[in-house]
Amino acid sequence: MPPAFRPYPGALRVVRPMRIASLTVAMLCAGCQSYGPPEASTERTPRLVAGLHRSAEPVAYSRPTQPYDGSDIWQRMGQDFRLADDNGVNERIVRQRDWLLGNAGFIRNASQRASPYLHFIVDTLDQRAMPAELALLPIIESAYNPKANSTRNAAGLWQFMAATGRDFDLRQTAWYDGRRDVVASSKAAMDYLTRLHTQFGGDWLLAMAAYNAGEGTVSRAIDANQRRGLPTDYWHLSLPRETQDYVPRLLALSLLVREPESYGVKLSPVANVPYFTVLELARPVDLERLAVSAGIDRSVLLNLNPAFLRKKTADGPSRVLVPRDQFEQLSATLGKMTDDVMPGNEALAVSTAAVPAGTVRP
Repeated sequence: MPPAFRPYPGALRVVRPMRIASLTVAMLCAGCQSYGPPEASTERTPRLVAGLHRSAEPVAYSRPTQPYDGSDIWQRMGQDFRLADDNGVNERIVRQRDWLLGNAGFIRNASQRASPYLHFIVDTLDQRAMPAELALLPIIESAYNPKANSTRNAAGLWQFMAATGRDFDLRQTAWYDGRRDVVASSKAAMDYLTRLHTQFGGDWLLAMAAYNAGEGTVSRAIDANQRRGLPTDYWHLSLPRETQDYVPRLLALSLLVREPESYGVKLSPVANVPYFTVLELARPVDLERLAVSAGIDRSVLLNLNPAFLRKKTADGPSRVLVPRDQFEQLSATLGKMTDDVMPGNEALAVSTAAVPAGTVRP
């Protein structure tokens, strides 16, 4: 998770051996383009498997060739993965790969949760010319659950701490938490990663390490290696034990996503088309009442808009995310509703500037 910003000066943290541990991930039944994360969750991904943190020797690996037919978002992502190729596959990556293969349910469940959000995130990364592998970060951070909360009070797909969220304009009130807003938090995470990428000389591995441990922690580790005449790439830095395995896990995951059949990995199919679009609002709306009036599953609307903590669009952006195939239905319902649905007798209306189906402004 991205921690609150810390000043650079300070003592170097020394990496010590870590016990292998795991955290059970809750099962979630969902099909292609369907989902239903819990109302509230403190679920996190299993603890990273530590070990072999000093070894960065490459192991035998050849990039597979898999034709892409354009239908599945996972295949689209895999075709663009380059970080493992550019950096080589070493024992630390292999260790994380083997752990993931031994915990197939974790990948399967996370891929199910990713279904509504994945196309938006992949498309936005592509528009910003950022590595496609970064779409896997929410698997590591939150198992793609936008309602996930950590024991350290990080929240959302990208697990922003409160202070860091505010630094990136993620509003947090009693009614709305931008860290759980899929669109707003994804923009913030990409902004942060872009800044870190620039700060660390165009090195995406260092940027991801800093996203996890904090830019000050990574900078101090680089400075310590420079003083000792040691290499300053990610693989040679003494970093917190979680961060030692954070990047290898993402690279290992990219190998499995790129060639799931070869590894016997099951990914929930996700169509290579947008799942949701934006419906602009003129006034606040009660999400449950809107869903009932439109005749759609209330959980669909609520799970696309988890940032509205009280299920009403107060104190946040004047828009809701809705399934593309139900945009017209929901828009028409908004236009017909005249009853008061919010405290203060505020009537509900739909903006004439509603975004056309299929478009999302990150």
